[in-house]
Amino acid sequence: MDRAFVLRAGAALVAFATFVGSDAFVLAHPKNANAPLQPPAADDVSVRPPSPSPRPTSSGRSTPSPRITLQPGVRATALPGVTYTHVS
Repeated sequence: MDRAFVLRAGAALVAFATFVGSDAFVLAHPKNANAPLQPPAADDVSVRPPSPSPRPTSSGRSTPSPRITLQPGVRATALPGVTYTHVS
């Protein structure tokens, strides 16, 4: 027997053992619907479109978004302006 055959057989044996072991682990740990911290299922959540929230400011009044200024020699494109969507 050459070394390549032994190496291939060993790799196939390890892959098969991993497959069987992961299958045994999954079967031994079924999902418990009564477990705490389960996320709600898609059936339990009412689907509604997202509504935009006002951008929070420290002073309580709306301030315009900062504008990006280009260096001389840099051309602007016809793409829409940059929007800020960060929400913390």
